[in-house]
Amino acid sequence: MTKLECDFCGCYAPKPRRGWVAHYRDDPKGIDEPRIAMFCPPCAAAEYGFRPDVAATYECIFEPQPPTSDDTS
Repeated sequence: MTKLECDFCGCYAPKPRRGWVAHYRDDPKGIDEPRIAMFCPPCAAAEYGFRPDVAATYECIFEPQPPTSDDTS
């Protein structure tokens, strides 16, 4: 199962959804490895001004959801 988790606030989406942003993160000091960071719509709007219209109506999920019958992993 694919799950997106926000690197800023920790909320998640069980499946890819509109408004999520992948952002390349590189540590200029070279301490951490470069990576792709994921941001939920509210955090993407707050940090980068990306899609505030989507962020305004997006509800973040923080509590684990019960598994569905097609969750076999």
